[in-house]
Amino acid sequence: MPLLGSGVLANWGGVTPEAEADYNAWHSLEHLPERLRVPGFRRGRRCQAVAGTDPRLAYFMAYEVEATPVLTSPPYLARLNDPTAWTRRILSAYVAPCRTVCTVLASRGLGVGGWLGTVQIAPSGAREAARALATGPWIDAAMAMPGIIGAHAVEGDETLGQQPTAEKRFRESRGEPDRTVAFALLIDGLDQATTAAALAMAAGMSEAAGAVTATLYRTQHVLTREDVA
Repeated sequence: MPLLGSGVLANWGGVTPEAEADYNAWHSLEHLPERLRVPGFRRGRRCQAVAGTDPRLAYFMAYEVEATPVLTSPPYLARLNDPTAWTRRILSAYVAPCRTVCTVLASRGLGVGGWLGTVQIAPSGAREAARALATGPWIDAAMAMPGIIGAHAVEGDETLGQQPTAEKRFRESRGEPDRTVAFALLIDGLDQATTAAALAMAAGMSEAAGAVTATLYRTQHVLTREDVA
């Protein structure tokens, strides 16, 4: 099964060390269920980076939605403007928030893997060239590797979803504004070694488009709309 919908809210970032345990509990017990009760949200996940990763990329969170308009819909904006006390506390501990509304360009797969590789692409030339590369041969190459069960490409919108909401105010309270990404590749794998190899391959093939940031994560929690119905 590929990504569940044509839109993805992709998030990278870190959290202050003293808030990390609280952050994980909040995301699993409150935030994921809250988001998946918003009409149009289909599936959410949280992944933690391997040891040695830049702490500004310590976590990756993704929310798959039916289409990108869900992420500017009145029910979703109502949630963004009415954060709980727990949400306010956690967002105030965010480090280097990166939050982008994305359109799915390509998606192949059979569910969610225990490991995830992400490649952020900042195009150095024409956006069209980067888009062609993101949807190009790397997908077939990754899916041909034993242990890889998903390969996805998304394109970010630098303006959509950047409304001045209450949550955004808390998220940026440490003086770091939300960053966005132009393109991202996502690779679901069954084990660390294979996922790391596929990630290196995809990152290498993406360098022709511009600067790349490749990060390896372990999937911590996955929740679907059916889980909270």
